[in-house]
Amino acid sequence: MTKHTLYTKTLRNPFLQMAYKTLILFYSFYMMFSSSAFALQVEAPEGKSFIEIEGIDPMFRDDLVVDERIEKIQSFYKRYNLPLAAHAADFIASADHYEIDWKLVAAIGMIESTGGKFACSTATYSAFGWGSCKINFDSYAESIDVISKNLAGQNPNTAYHYAGKDLRGILESYNPPSIVPNYADKVMKQMKIIENQ
Repeated sequence: MTKHTLYTKTLRNPFLQMAYKTLILFYSFYMMFSSSAFALQVEAPEGKSFIEIEGIDPMFRDDLVVDERIEKIQSFYKRYNLPLAAHAADFIASADHYEIDWKLVAAIGMIESTGGKFACSTATYSAFGWGSCKINFDSYAESIDVISKNLAGQNPNTAYHYAGKDLRGILESYNPPSIVPNYADKVMKQMKIIENQ
């Protein structure tokens, strides 16, 4: 018996026809109401993208969205295998909390210590030149948070340096042109590189 003959006899069998139609109907309902099928139709939130995580069932990947900004900072530092790549989420969390540009402190980290590669040897977790390398931190997350808070003008002790200033004003207070010429331009150039990752 050929495949064509078998197929023709199958289509003539009323029981198999009913089973086939039922199977198609069941599959159609499954695709309409299944959460995993629905997730395929939903776009990622603006500014976010889907990521693949090893060992995670594809059915649940729609719940695994990562902030695109984190990916950009990671990519920026990972190009040269720099230590601050592991703290991309800390940059974003602090920037959002203190309402500053999300690229600012990450760019300063590149200019001041090449992304942590040449962090201050006289202070712990000091990759940003804060306090002329005389202030210790317990972690990079803490140093990122402290610097973000200060640059946002939310530390009463330093607010007169930073509060109410634009980006250039903040950077020129952080490292005045009389000390490091073109410092603001150098940091802003790194910010553009981060943005374009």
